Amino acid sequence: KVDAYEYINDYPFPYDSSKTEELTIAVKLEKEKALSIGGSFNLLIGLNVNSQNFFTRTEGNYILFIHNPQILLRPEWKTAFTAAITQIRTEQKSGALLGIFNPITKEIIRITSAASIETALSQIQNTKKVYAMDSILHDSFAALESIQNSYNTRFVWITDSDLMKSNTINREREYFDFLMKLQSQNNISFSYFGYGEVPAWAVMNQSLKNVGGNSYYVDGPPQLESKLWDDYKRFSYPTVKDIKINVSLMPWIHEARYDYRPAWYPVSGFRPVSSYYTHTTQHELKSMDQDEHKIFLHYLSIGPENTAASDLYFRTVVQGRTVPIGFCSVEYYSWRDKKTKYKTFPLSITYTDDYSEYEAAIDAKVSKYTVLQNTGFILKELSGLVNSRQYYTAILLVDSQIKMLKKYLAQTPGKEIEGDIETLEKNRTLLMEQARSLNYIR
Repeated sequence: KVDAYEYINDYPFPYDSSKTEELTIAVKLEKEKALSIGGSFNLLIGLNVNSQNFFTRTEGNYILFIHNPQILLRPEWKTAFTAAITQIRTEQKSGALLGIFNPITKEIIRITSAASIETALSQIQNTKKVYAMDSILHDSFAALESIQNSYNTRFVWITDSDLMKSNTINREREYFDFLMKLQSQNNISFSYFGYGEVPAWAVMNQSLKNVGGNSYYVDGPPQLESKLWDDYKRFSYPTVKDIKINVSLMPWIHEARYDYRPAWYPVSGFRPVSSYYTHTTQHELKSMDQDEHKIFLHYLSIGPENTAASDLYFRTVVQGRTVPIGFCSVEYYSWRDKKTKYKTFPLSITYTDDYSEYEAAIDAKVSKYTVLQNTGFILKELSGLVNSRQYYTAILLVDSQIKMLKKYLAQTPGKEIEGDIETLEKNRTLLMEQARSLNYIR
């Protein structure tokens, strides 16, 4: 269920943000120096959007779909819906549409005043039936297309079901992706609110990435109310869109898809499941919201200096012992300036034989965030390791991660690290118990 690549974005953005730009871009190499024997180093690409007051409010259509109407039979949930919709209705000050999609009539119930909210919710409550995803997508998007105004539209799907269940993932996800990409060209974005059944976050976020919108999990009525309002505010203050990140690497730089260094994790012969590591050298995001940040980590390595120097092209571009790595480019459209912007960041590393010089040139923040992201990947590794009876490797990974996180927690206290430590400690206890029950540990 874990989306390992999004895991790191629960942590605060590690670099100072610009006060004059809509988007702060941080491109940082973990190491400015490489030992002559070569080694691994990471590239961190961080995007951080400015705060809401930097942008101009832009009205839009906001349409809700309540997938399971039975939630409205619970008074505390219905009250939360009423409060959130009332707040949004009060905020809207133009001809944009606020409404709730009715799967029976295949139309949008228009909410024109606070008094009409109760009528709309009661009408949805009486539908009772839960419809199949593909029919809902077809009918709801047809209704969205019929809206007769020029505003952007946000469609909010609220459900207690995992829309990406494995038994429907092949056909329905393909249809889901197709329709959302199709509608994104019509200025329709999509937000997902889950409650009840935990969704497959990695699959859902991948689908949302290229069409805009947000994903949320709601623990109860208060969170529903606050997060609906938060999503509406994000939608009504457009910031940047059509974001494209490209990493272009030189032939002597290799990209791995994981970073479990022996100094961090004392495991041998461990090769992670490659399907968990899906980063490519290109990233595309439909949009980002105010105060939102994204971090991308690329795990790179460079060979020994004498091996790299055998490459003819290498010898023509190297300057002394400074070696070009490649460059990173970031392109995006600014709503504020009404134009596309493009920035490039050249990257290089210098070989050295002085270990103190090498160590002094390490960016501690990139190293830290590499370790922090590994929590998500380790959690995903555990089931595969247990299934193959690799209990020692699983326990060593978890135990090593706990120790490193405790070190960072002592330096900078934070609830995110505390939560990760608690989760990992529970997993370590379960692994030890299971290993003992099978006589792997006596």
